[in-house]
Amino acid sequence: MHMQVRMRVDQIRQAGPSAPVNLSVMFHNVTNSIVARAAFGKKHKNAAEFQAAIKSGVGLASGFNIPDLFPTWTTVLAKLTGMKRSLQSIHKTVDAILQEIIDERKAARIEKIKAGAENVDENLVDVLIGLQEKGGFGFHLDNSRMKAIILDMFGGGTGTSASAMEWGMSELMRNPRVMKKLQGQTREAFKGKAVVTEADLQESNLQYLKMVIKEALRLHPPAPLLVPRESIDQCELEGYTVPAKSRVIINAWAIGRDPKYWEAPEEFRPERFEDSTVDFTGSSYEFLPFGAGRRMCPGFNYGLASMELALVGLLYHFDWSLPEGVAEVDMEEAPGLGVRRRTPLMLLATPFVPAAVA
Repeated sequence: MHMQVRMRVDQIRQAGPSAPVNLSVMFHNVTNSIVARAAFGKKHKNAAEFQAAIKSGVGLASGFNIPDLFPTWTTVLAKLTGMKRSLQSIHKTVDAILQEIIDERKAARIEKIKAGAENVDENLVDVLIGLQEKGGFGFHLDNSRMKAIILDMFGGGTGTSASAMEWGMSELMRNPRVMKKLQGQTREAFKGKAVVTEADLQESNLQYLKMVIKEALRLHPPAPLLVPRESIDQCELEGYTVPAKSRVIINAWAIGRDPKYWEAPEEFRPERFEDSTVDFTGSSYEFLPFGAGRRMCPGFNYGLASMELALVGLLYHFDWSLPEGVAEVDMEEAPGLGVRRRTPLMLLATPFVPAAVA
């Protein structure tokens, strides 16, 4: 992960302090690169096309669609509006790219086995191929299922993580006191280091960084309505009867701003978590950025690690300011499955050189 962050830090430094940095794009590229490395082991030649197709597919699935207003006519309206055709085109593109990657990894795996390599599982695709060969699941892990697992990683681990980073940095820019405190602690903890790694972060155990991230997730959960659930049995809730098999949508965004549970809920105040046992692991129902129970986000620790590294990299290496003529950070939201900023986060970066490596 830290190598992907370092690459972006180098790019920002090379651009110079007078060029505004589009952090919205940078965060998206970082999360895509991190997940791609974990899934494929390297950047694929069709990475840009793959990312664009995923983004288009998520946009179509989560945006406004006329068929959603008339469920009975969904099949007909999806054809008439061109939505079905668009989704089929995206699926064809993504499927072809993933099939090519699987074929490449299978061929590489065969060569490694022939060469007597002990470890042939370098990434997620390699692991899935190994499981496919072993079997024993009660079902066949065919290529279609492998592709679905890979898509789950990208769908759930890129846009949501990028959104969390984006809002976290936005809130820091709006709250100079918090920015100064976190930046000071970061530079003190990693004084003299040219690069901050995952091991450095784990060793430092920056509690204020964790509190800042919690507060950003409280105000801006990556998936504000979580993933739709279904009630198993009929139940009573606050005087209402919820029939079995009802579609249940949980408004995590509203829960995180409920004044019954949060003092001054609209304020960005990381210190509220200092002496609190409230956490995002699913046991605190007033704070559910990743859901709860068996169906909660399985990769939230992975996303948190990437968010910590990205924010530390930016705060450790640069001082940040708004471009000339911009008085305050625009916090308007864009609609979608994952709430992103309406406008890109554009900031100026002034390089900070640690004393020991100056």
